[in-house]
Amino acid sequence: MGMGSWSSGKVMPTIRTELAVAELDGQIYVAGGYGGTASFEAYDPKQDSWQKLPDLPAGHDHPSLAVLGGKVYYTGGGSADVFAYDPGAKTWMMRAPMTHARAAAAAVVLADKLYIVGGTGPNDQALQRYDPSANAWSVLASLSTRRDHVAAVVLEGKIYALGGRLGVGSAFDSVESYDPAQDRWSAGTSMHDTRAGFGAVVIAGKIYVAGGEVLVQPYSVRDTAEVFDPASNTWSYEAKLPLRLHGIGAVAFEGKMYVFGGASMPASATPRMGMVNILTP
Repeated sequence: MGMGSWSSGKVMPTIRTELAVAELDGQIYVAGGYGGTASFEAYDPKQDSWQKLPDLPAGHDHPSLAVLGGKVYYTGGGSADVFAYDPGAKTWMMRAPMTHARAAAAAVVLADKLYIVGGTGPNDQALQRYDPSANAWSVLASLSTRRDHVAAVVLEGKIYALGGRLGVGSAFDSVESYDPAQDRWSAGTSMHDTRAGFGAVVIAGKIYVAGGEVLVQPYSVRDTAEVFDPASNTWSYEAKLPLRLHGIGAVAFEGKMYVFGGASMPASATPRMGMVNILTP
């Protein structure tokens, strides 16, 4: 079903689920995971190789990762902690903590600011924004829906919050977008499938999503992938993942979607997968 094809990269050195990933200068950084693993690694998609890096300052599951100003920001994981990794110096630095602690949130960067979308924690609908020049956080407009295990991307100057859930017993296919000029969220076009704990990226001006968990009885895990075309305002199916996965990390690089780790059983962190699945649209 759908277009595109999947291939495999070199297996991850640390098997992870509920992890976070981000790309900087051709390196894909991988952090966090169940069990509070502190291992921090980088994948080179051109060489299909892995490199071990200095451990995380704190091992968390359900963290968020994003790149801002040449540094990799590691946030949340059930805390308000914020750390920045300098790839040149290979060192971590603590930054100002978030206003509200988060887990299972999504991190994106827009106009040289870091945004934390959704997740669990105090005031969990609030959008949080970090200004690196001031090393300070502010709280912006609230999402219309509380969303944990949410995915988020930036497209055409707006932040898209996709899917997620509100704890066990719910699963969302809904989408909303944030306009920073108006500090306002607006309803978007829903995905075909409900999904939480999934991956989302932007490739060539389109949003791609894959995998995810549905904790509505009977519990299930998705292998479906979809693509949103803003020109037609429609979602369509892409080729299915090679297996059902949730708790994954995803990033785009040179026109492909890279999906890392995850677990294959619903409502479980097992069995954990160490695969790198690569979608060529």
